[in-house]
Amino acid sequence: MNRGRLLRGSMARPAQVEFPGQKRQRMRMRGTKQANLDTQKRLRKNLDTLLEEGESLLPVMTWTGKLKWGRTDPVTKTLRDLRKVLDKRHDRKWLAKRMMAKRGDDVGKALAGSLMAAHDEDISLVGNYSHQSFGKASFVRRGDGKVAYQAGIQNHHMPTLRMLPWEDHAKRGYFFFSWKGGFVCTGPEPDIPEGWLNDVLKRSRFDFNNERNIWVTEGLEIDAVANDEMSGGGYLVMNFIDGSKVAIGFDKLETAKGKTSFIHDLALSMLPPNLSTVMTPDAIWFPEGASRDGARDALDRVLDAWMGLTLNEGSISKRAKLAVLHNLNEGFIVGEKWFESADDAVQELNGSASEKELALMLMKEASGSGIRISKGGETNERGGDALEIAATSCNDVLSGLWEEHGLAGLVGIGIEEDEAEDLWIAQCNKKRAFGKFLKDIESQRAKADITKKFPYRKGKVPGPVGMIHDLTITGLVEGMGKAEKMALSKKSGIDDEAASWAWLIAAGKSGGQEWQFSSNARDKGSAWSPAAIEVWNAGKSLVDGEDIDYKSCLESLRTSCGQIEDLP
Repeated sequence: MNRGRLLRGSMARPAQVEFPGQKRQRMRMRGTKQANLDTQKRLRKNLDTLLEEGESLLPVMTWTGKLKWGRTDPVTKTLRDLRKVLDKRHDRKWLAKRMMAKRGDDVGKALAGSLMAAHDEDISLVGNYSHQSFGKASFVRRGDGKVAYQAGIQNHHMPTLRMLPWEDHAKRGYFFFSWKGGFVCTGPEPDIPEGWLNDVLKRSRFDFNNERNIWVTEGLEIDAVANDEMSGGGYLVMNFIDGSKVAIGFDKLETAKGKTSFIHDLALSMLPPNLSTVMTPDAIWFPEGASRDGARDALDRVLDAWMGLTLNEGSISKRAKLAVLHNLNEGFIVGEKWFESADDAVQELNGSASEKELALMLMKEASGSGIRISKGGETNERGGDALEIAATSCNDVLSGLWEEHGLAGLVGIGIEEDEAEDLWIAQCNKKRAFGKFLKDIESQRAKADITKKFPYRKGKVPGPVGMIHDLTITGLVEGMGKAEKMALSKKSGIDDEAASWAWLIAAGKSGGQEWQFSSNARDKGSAWSPAAIEVWNAGKSLVDGEDIDYKSCLESLRTSCGQIEDLP
């Protein structure tokens, strides 16, 4: 038979294998090429092995069941046909006819062509077979058999490619498992062969510890995995139909890098490559003190996306944790931790003591609201009634809860309602960083506490005595700079001017300021200064917490000034 005609002969479209979550893949032969020496040696070895040990390369049929009406299953029929072809492996004339036959088993036709190629001395001209999932390989095209089938038969050393001749049988509901140590058909039932899982896991990018039928990555406890209990930082577990368990820690999933996913590689060790027939996945993680009971549907969606290859493996841990967190129905969630009480939850946030105090009040007010606070203070509704804080700072919490709960929070930390309302409105209208906002409040509250020690508020005492009293409070509470500025400001009359000068003398701030006062005012103020000094010293004593009769000092000052108006 003319070899050139065979090479140019009609090439059937390559067999196609569907993978879960992927569109139907295109498999193609990219024509032929001149093989390099290494390729020729490899193909020569493969073809020689096929010629000498062909029977050992066939899948083992382990299913012993029967079809209805005593019919023989199609896999067994194909295996019988392949053994007939192998019986004729040295009959080149017969092989030439079989590889071009219009009838008969397609796998047998591909095997006949491959055996014919094994007899050729020159195999330098080869075809290229490529499949996105199952890989690529060189092969020698002989006969009219399917490209994928011939590529699979001639590359029997590759656990993935050697399954391709059995694609049609897989479509009819028959299961095949291929690994370094075996090639098995389990019939219409996906019974996991002994040794398959162990071999596949050994060749994966993860390192597993194994006891009994449980495989775990470092950091996971085998007993915990056996009982689906929390271990490490959480894990992905695959529950196989034979009772085997494979657990991969979330930390390993997040850091592992590879061109393909673990599940992709695992699926390609069986045909059809559908792991859902032999395994059910689960994600084991929940915050301390909580559970994942309400997250089953959300977790299933995450796992289905992973099984369907639409979710990157490195994202499983984050998505699984969010699925659990977003479905907690009570308490407080901060990051990946759950707390029954706001008092404990607020300690996970960054912020000053005053920020935490106010944030705590707002969190208590928002308890059971079923909202999520994101970074920056953005709020959104969530499933479940728990308050979820996906931020790290008290400022974000305060920003998110301020408009609805800020007023109650201010009252809760001890601010009078009227003052609290003013502060709340001001912060709503023009939000400042809550750290500064609270520092200002603290400063105001501290000043108010000092002011309360005086028997009279500012503006309540009339005349020169009232002015000296107001300057004293201002200097001791709000600062000497502000008080001095008030004393040096333009006055409406000589008594006011004299009172200011008397206070400057009392406070020790009169030096160099003479030019700003009239001589009459200085004279009068100087006469009042001894009594003003007593008031100033009494004021300092009050601030220091001493028990002193400040009113009597004011009364002495009133007498010294000749003020007619009585003290309030």
